[in-house]
Amino acid sequence: MDFDDLEEAEGQEGPKLVELRKLRSPDELTAMPHPMPKKRGFGGGSKRTQKVLYLHGPGSNQAMAEKQVQAVFKNLKWVVDFDLLEWHYLEGTINQKLEEIHWDPAVQKIFAPFGRPCGDSYDGYMSYLKLLDESHQQETWLGPEEKEVGSGYDEVIEALAAHLAKTGPYDGLCGFDIGASLAFDLARLAQEGDARFKEKFRYLLLFSARGHRAMAKGGQGALRPKAPLRIPCFLCWSEEDDSKQFSNYEDLALYIHPKFRRICLHGQGHRPPNLQKNTKELETLDSFIGSMQSGVLSADADDDKPAAIYKGHWLPVPRESAPELKAGPLKLIVVPDPLGEHGPLPEQALKDRLRFPAQEPPELTAQRLSLFRQVTALTSEDFAPLGAVTGVKFQQADKLVKWHPEVKERDASTAYAVDAGRSRWLQAEDEVQIGWSQLEEMALKLLEENVEITPDDNVAVLGLGTGAHIAFGVALALIEHRNIMPAKLLCVCPPTVWPHEGAPAQGSLMETPVCYLTYPQSVAGPPWRLETATYGPFQHRHFEDRASLLATIEEEVKSLQA
Repeated sequence: MDFDDLEEAEGQEGPKLVELRKLRSPDELTAMPHPMPKKRGFGGGSKRTQKVLYLHGPGSNQAMAEKQVQAVFKNLKWVVDFDLLEWHYLEGTINQKLEEIHWDPAVQKIFAPFGRPCGDSYDGYMSYLKLLDESHQQETWLGPEEKEVGSGYDEVIEALAAHLAKTGPYDGLCGFDIGASLAFDLARLAQEGDARFKEKFRYLLLFSARGHRAMAKGGQGALRPKAPLRIPCFLCWSEEDDSKQFSNYEDLALYIHPKFRRICLHGQGHRPPNLQKNTKELETLDSFIGSMQSGVLSADADDDKPAAIYKGHWLPVPRESAPELKAGPLKLIVVPDPLGEHGPLPEQALKDRLRFPAQEPPELTAQRLSLFRQVTALTSEDFAPLGAVTGVKFQQADKLVKWHPEVKERDASTAYAVDAGRSRWLQAEDEVQIGWSQLEEMALKLLEENVEITPDDNVAVLGLGTGAHIAFGVALALIEHRNIMPAKLLCVCPPTVWPHEGAPAQGSLMETPVCYLTYPQSVAGPPWRLETATYGPFQHRHFEDRASLLATIEEEVKSLQA
C-alpha cells in the first residue's frame, strides 16, 4: 500500500487528526486571582505615589541598584511629570568579592566603583542566594548557609516575607536577574495561597527574570507555577544577554497569563536597559505604569511585537494521557544529525576562551563539547538492536543546508554595549535557522523516501542533534499528512531556539508523548517550544555519556513495546 492508498483508506475511517486538534486556554488551569492589596498608592505624602521595592541582581548593592533604576525610569512621563514612583531597596545578605561573583573582566570594570574598599580588592557585592551549576541544566538556588544541595532556599523566601511584613504593602515589586526571579517566586506563592504574601504587592516589573530549571537539584523544578500567574507583569530582556540564555526569560514569561503580561525586548545585554525617549520600549513601560496608576490593565497587547512571538503560548500545559497504542508492531524512525559529528572540539575550550561563556570553567566547557560531538556522531546502526529501526538517509543537498547561524566573535572588551552581538551562552548548534516551510517539505520527502508505514503500525521518532529538529518536523508531518499520531518523539540535544515566523502553534503535536534528552552540562535554554508543542506527556531526562544515552533510549523504546 502506497501513501496515496493509505490516505484514501484513512479518509474513509473518520475525521483526520488535524481536525481533532483542540484550542486550549490557560483558564483551564484553575488558579485563584492574585491576592492584591485592597488599595493602591502606598507611597508617602498625598500624591498617591506608587511604592516599589527593588531587588537587585547577584553581586550588587543599593548604590548600583539606584543607578539601574535611574537608567530605566528617568524618561518615563509618569516620573518626569508626576514623580510617581517611590523606590525602596533591599540588599542581600551574602557579602562577596568582585572576582567571586563577576567573572568577566569587562563587567568587573563597571562594578568596581560601587564596591566597599577591603584591602587591595573590593568587598560589599551583595547577593540574596548562591547558585550551583549556574546556567546549566541543573542550576539550583541555595541559601546563604546551605548545608546540603537544595537547602536554604526556604530561608531566603522567609527573609523576604519578613521584610514585606515589616515595610509593606507595596504597589509593585521590581527586580533584575535573580532579584526579579525571587519577585516572581513571591507572586507564585501569593497565588498559591501563601498567607505571608497576601495583599503585599499588586504588580511586577521584571528585568532578565528566569524560573527554576526543570532538572534543578533538590527538587526545585517542582517550584514552577501550577497555573499561569494572574498578576500584571512587565517583562523585559535582551536576546544579546551574555550572562544567561535568553530562552530562560521566554520560558518564565509564559508562566504569566497572556492577559496579564507585557513583553519588551532591548539590545543592551544583561542589564536593566537605559531606556531612551521616543522609543517603543519606553512607550511600553510608560503605558504599563499608567495602567498600574489607574488600576486597570490596558487591553491585551499580544498582537504587538515582540509579544506576538509568544501569542498563544503559555505554561504550564495541562497534560493528557498518551494515546493507546495499536495492536501492530513498533517502528522507530531514527533521524541522525545531517551534519554528522560536528560542533567545537573540546580542546577549543582552552584555546578559544572568548568563544565560550566567561562564567563557565573551561574543563566544564570541554566536557559538554565532547558529549555533544558524541551525540552527533551516532547513526541509526547504533540503535539497530532495538528492533524495527528505519534510519533516515540524507541527500547531499540536505547536508549543505545552512542549519545554524554563523557565529561572529563577540566583542567582550566592553560590558553592556548596545547591539554587542550573540550571547556566548547560546552556541550556534543550539539554534536552528531553517524556515518552517522548508523543514516541512524536507520532512515529507524523508518520509516518502525512507519509511514504509501501514495503518496498524505504531511509529516512534528519534532525532539526534540537528536531526532532532528534523524529527520534530517528521512527527508533525505524520500527524498532518499521514494521519498518524506518533507513539513518542525523542529529541536528543535538539536546538531549542527556533525561527519565530511560522513556528508551530501550541499543541501542534496533539497528545504525542515527547521526551527531551540532554546532559547536565548542556547550556541549552529551556525547551519551551517542545514543551508547549504537545498536550500529551512531556519529560526531561539526562544522560551522562554515550553508553547511558543508548541505555535510556532503549528503556524508552521498550516501554512502548511492553
